[in-house]
Amino acid sequence: MAARFRIPDPPRLPGPAAVVVACVLPAVAFALAAGIPAIFERIPFTPFFLAVALAAWAGGLAVSVGLGWAFLAGSKAAALAEGARLSAVVFCPFGIVVAAVGAAAREGFRERKRTAETLRRSEARERARAEEFEALMRAVPAVVLIARDPEARELTGSRTATELLRLPPGENPSMTSGQPPRHYRILHGGRELPPLELPTQRAARGETVDDIEVELEFDDGTRRRLLGNAHPLFDELGRPRGGISAFVDVTKLANAVRARDDFLAIASHELKTPLTALQLHVETLVRRRGEGGAAVERAGEAIRRQVARLAALVNTLLDVSRLNESRLQLRLEPVDLAAVVHEVAGRFAAEAEHVGSPIHVEGEGPIPGLWDRLRVEQVVTNLLSNAVKYGDGKPISVRVAGGPRTASLVVADQGIGIASEEQERIFERFERGGAAQGYGGLGIGLWIARELVAAHGGSIEVESAAGAGAVFHVELPLERAAPPPA
Repeated sequence: MAARFRIPDPPRLPGPAAVVVACVLPAVAFALAAGIPAIFERIPFTPFFLAVALAAWAGGLAVSVGLGWAFLAGSKAAALAEGARLSAVVFCPFGIVVAAVGAAAREGFRERKRTAETLRRSEARERARAEEFEALMRAVPAVVLIARDPEARELTGSRTATELLRLPPGENPSMTSGQPPRHYRILHGGRELPPLELPTQRAARGETVDDIEVELEFDDGTRRRLLGNAHPLFDELGRPRGGISAFVDVTKLANAVRARDDFLAIASHELKTPLTALQLHVETLVRRRGEGGAAVERAGEAIRRQVARLAALVNTLLDVSRLNESRLQLRLEPVDLAAVVHEVAGRFAAEAEHVGSPIHVEGEGPIPGLWDRLRVEQVVTNLLSNAVKYGDGKPISVRVAGGPRTASLVVADQGIGIASEEQERIFERFERGGAAQGYGGLGIGLWIARELVAAHGGSIEVESAAGAGAVFHVELPLERAAPPPA
């Protein structure tokens, strides 16, 4: 509605055009007055008055007034000639006023346009910033919370924040709001933080909080560890008006550090045990070096076993390093999987019989394939080692079979089993099932087996339940697929 009554901008003519208008309009006015005297004889100044006003509005004041006065002064009509003298008294001041008003109006309209353009650009910048802010809050892989009041009653959270806090999009995550979330707690140093001591709330009151680590504990028992900072926001008078906090999820990093510490402790224990035994046997051998006989032979055999155990531990640690750095290279060659399984099972026969878990192998072969023999042996060794260790003194069955495209290996024990919630985790580095915590080992055998099988293009899975034994299924392609082009 307002647009209908909008005052149009005054004409903005360039200099030459303004001169032309200033010349033409008085000429037209003079022609009308001279050509239709019956109409204009009583109002001889009216056409020229309008002409000067329009010319002055368009910016041609001086030329218009000057030419108009010349036209009138040279006229043969007495009234028009007399009007020439009046033009200097009436039209010049009037034209000056009209020109000034026109100039002021033009400047006002120009200022309005400049202001409107500045406002339009400012609004465009603000819209762009708002879009960038929204995109940032959606894209940033961190928990970002923004408080716009000193009490932090209303928080704006990033997409990662709402997902990690298990909140619907747009819901207020503030613990100091009228309806704070109830499905999780925030801990620091093992102590639940009151709402006013939370980092974002502290920042909203003007405090800077750096490098604080908090832990989220959800109702279902899961925990997430966060590390971040919180800084205040101030108004133009320097008073706190809110705050912003940013946290990164360091749960995996914390778990990795814990796993590393556990691994170092276990590795130290595993290395210390054969070293201690080796040292005792060496001392025995030194004491009886002149005696010879069975005692020396037994000591020598014990030393050989402990050295082999140390070598296996060192090789395992080297494999962990190679796999971590993706430096493991397969040396593919024709291999009979059935022969490898029988050979590895033969190595474990004495140990398995000793603990009451005899190994029964099904499948005679041959089952040929293109594999890295040493790595396939390592997979079978790790699976049989676990079966003997966790088999609870019961028989172990191994089945190997070949197909048109793949070969399969199944190792089954009747031991302590693996709980369903742990069956995925046991294939990770330095992880063991809860029931296996009292047993020795580094917790990397199944991880290495999974990585070696995956390197061959195969798969490994487990079927188990707590107290019901475990069955490991390995599938190996007979020929490894060519790697995808770089």
